[in-house]
Amino acid sequence: MKRVEKHIDATRDALEDLEIEFEVLKASVKRLRDATPEEVPVEEVEEEADIENSTNTTALRKF
Repeated sequence: MKRVEKHIDATRDALEDLEIEFEVLKASVKRLRDATPEEVPVEEVEEEADIENSTNTTALRKF
């Protein structure tokens, strides 16, 4: 039972992290859509593109 509770807690934490990342991405997309091309620095666009290529995943152990 304790292993299942730990798994549920880990899954809940991972879900909360994903929700936060999703909100940040939505805000970034909105900001980029609202900006004209002259207002968006190239470095900022490249940095946000790196988010798509990052591997920020959590490996969950099977039990």
